[in-house]
Amino acid sequence: MTPTYTLKLDASYRPIGVIPVHKGFNMVYSGRAKLLEGYHTGPTFNTVYPSVIVLKTYVSKYRLTISCNRRNVIWRDQNTCQYCGGVFSFKDLTMDHIVPKYLGGERTWTNIVASCKRCNGRKGHKTIQEFGKKPLTTPKKPAITIREYYRDIPFPENWERYI
Repeated sequence: MTPTYTLKLDASYRPIGVIPVHKGFNMVYSGRAKLLEGYHTGPTFNTVYPSVIVLKTYVSKYRLTISCNRRNVIWRDQNTCQYCGGVFSFKDLTMDHIVPKYLGGERTWTNIVASCKRCNGRKGHKTIQEFGKKPLTTPKKPAITIREYYRDIPFPENWERYI
């Protein structure tokens, strides 16, 4: 298996990102980072590819955030329609504005919920009071970890103690 990703830690050993392995290799080679863990398999024989690196001088104040889009709203709501409670596939869910757009409802984490097509069609441009159903959970901006931010990337076992 050829290594693909490197876990990047700041100078205080907090995870701040996942980068392509070649960028991690360049950071170690140029002296900007120190190798903590390595992959011992790769395209070049007898070369250790960085699995975990720590930056030498940079300390991050960066907080992970994700945008309020359909993919992330459905993930936050765990593929569950917030009106009927049904669990659906991604393609069968939509985003619903709790306060409709025509009444000034914005696309924010606290105003958007996952809704099945049927419930969204029934609610239409109605307010929660007119529709007669409140969302099952109060929508809020999710607090995320690096594992959730990079949820589509498989995390190697040797990253576990750094996360």
